[in-house]
Formats: sequence, structure tokens, C-alpha cells
Amino acid sequence: MDYSKELLQGIEEEAKRLMTPSEISALLGIDESEFIDDINTMGHPARIAFFHGVATTAREIREDIRDAARAGSPFSVSECLSLMERQLSSVTMI
Repeated sequence: MDYSKELLQGIEEEAKRLMTPSEISALLGIDESEFIDDINTMGHPARIAFFHGVATTAREIREDIRDAARAGSPFSVSECLSLMERQLSSVTMI
């Protein structure tokens, strides 16, 4: 499927809102099975738009958690430590 610039922006915006691929396809009038295939294809523009939206929201949430941890929230401190462990486990440590 060819995705216009506007459609890719729509995908990204809906992904920022934490909508699932099925919900995005329904909202934007995209064939669900084709859209899911496209976002499962490395390098596909739909995948890039979808994951950029997801990553943008994840970053905002993590910034809020980090700020709360700095303010002394015990839950946020624990969550930050878990996020850091996950972050470091995704790279090779020498």
C-alpha cells in the first residue's frame, strides 16, 4: 500500500495516543491486515511512523517518571531503576 505523507502523520499521531494497530486502521480507513503486515516489515514507512509515535509517548512518560523520581517518589525511583536495567540489558557490556 502507498501511504501519503498525511496518512503517515495520522498513523504517528494515533500511535502517540497509544492506539493499537487495529484501532489505527479503523480510525484511518486502512485495511487492517495490510497495515499490520506493513508495520511488521523492517524499514517500511508505516512501521517507522508507528514506532516514532510510540517512542515519542514512551519518552514523555519516562521523563515524567524521572522527574517524579527526582522529587522523591519511591515508585518512580523503582521504575527508573527498572527502566535503566532494561536499557542497559539491550546493549552489550564489555
